[in-house]
Amino acid sequence: MAFLELLQIYKWSLPSSILMAAVLALIGAQWTAREKSAQIFVLGQGSSLGIVLGLVINILLGTDFHWLSLLLGLILGGLTLVLSDLMVERKSDRNHIYLTLFVFFLALTYLMTALTPSLESHMASAYFGDLAVMSDTAGKISLIAALVFAVFILVNWRHLTRISFELVNHSWIHRSLKNRLFDFGTLLVTTLAIQGMGYLFTIGSLFIATTFASQRSRNLRSYTLRILTISTLGCLLGFSLSLLSTNLPTVPCVLIGQILVGICSYMKK
Repeated sequence: MAFLELLQIYKWSLPSSILMAAVLALIGAQWTAREKSAQIFVLGQGSSLGIVLGLVINILLGTDFHWLSLLLGLILGGLTLVLSDLMVERKSDRNHIYLTLFVFFLALTYLMTALTPSLESHMASAYFGDLAVMSDTAGKISLIAALVFAVFILVNWRHLTRISFELVNHSWIHRSLKNRLFDFGTLLVTTLAIQGMGYLFTIGSLFIATTFASQRSRNLRSYTLRILTISTLGCLLGFSLSLLSTNLPTVPCVLIGQILVGICSYMKK
């Protein structure tokens, strides 16, 4: 009964984190298929830098505008995405450039933290997150955003997969509206996830399910189902485990849960 009462307390954070994990896994699958895994790391770090910049401004001004961190996260993440597409995408050594940008953004983040001592208490939450202390408002917003984008991705899954194939083979000429919506949705969802659930949760959920699902899947349908199974069941398992023990942090449990479910799915033919 006590466990059911705990679930009632986390009635928004639990479903929002599960659905967000599933959507991030689907996003990660498309970005991996497009051979842009390194780029999304840079996008995430750019958004994270914007979120931290918003925290710095709030601290310096003595305000508490949560929307400011989200806005700056979207702006810097969007600039990172656009500029990396325009200037880096076609270079043969682009992965090295992406990693250099990642380190640069990370260095700027820590520099701002060092110059704003009171920001240190927020950094653990910004990077590692804690789903158990997510506010109901953040949970509702994340749930709605994840639900809307999940419907968009699943409805257009085959079309987006075909675009990913054509991009890798350099046969994609036109710029479709659906792909632009996919890029914008990626930016919005990842920024919301980083702000509400932490950088570690976001990056882990992007790639863990894809890593395991790509090994034993027979076709696109099997691959998609494995992604959704690993991300959702893993998140539910990890979240539940963290609730049963007050000493276990939520996000690491969630990611380990996804890995365990991924291993089980890998062993099952």
